[in-house]
Amino acid sequence: MLALLALGWLGACVPNPYDKNLVSQLDREVLAMREKNAILEKRLTNCSEEGQPSEFFAQMNSIFSGTEVKVERSGPFTIMAIPGDVLFSKNSLTIRDEAAMVLDMLSTGLELHQDTQLWIVGHTDDRPLTGSQKRYVSHWGLSTAMAASVLQTLTKDYGVEETRVTVAGRGATRPVGEGDTPGGRTQNRRIVVVVGPLDTW
Repeated sequence: MLALLALGWLGACVPNPYDKNLVSQLDREVLAMREKNAILEKRLTNCSEEGQPSEFFAQMNSIFSGTEVKVERSGPFTIMAIPGDVLFSKNSLTIRDEAAMVLDMLSTGLELHQDTQLWIVGHTDDRPLTGSQKRYVSHWGLSTAMAASVLQTLTKDYGVEETRVTVAGRGATRPVGEGDTPGGRTQNRRIVVVVGPLDTW
């Protein structure tokens, strides 16, 4: 009887190839889970830093999807790039009638989100000023006048409160297209509207 028990204990101590394979497989799965966990933690950190899209961004992004107006976001800020040709008549700072839809949708969004403020920033191409543009002296003056024209239309025609708006001009210092091609210059002539929470800048 004792001999049988001894043989049983010895048999239990004999290495089993299947057990080794199982342990090896479990080790690999643990490593894989750790890698997945690290990836998820990194994604979670990025989400926390970026934050959830604001309702204003979601609305503007949906409205202007597939149009010439580009809508992006940076943290809590919604950034709308509107081509100058969409807003202004040729060789003029007069707002085109065709721009009404863009400004109407923007002002409606601002009306729905009273806890926001906006910055209107004008940008030009780098060609020398000609004709009536010379009255603005420089690209800085022209780009600021572009932003002011949009401000006046939004406040007078669409009821946006002046206290929520800041205007600025960046001249030709922030190009987004090649300045030596007609298409690139068209891209550079634009208005950028930045909408964000109150008291953030």
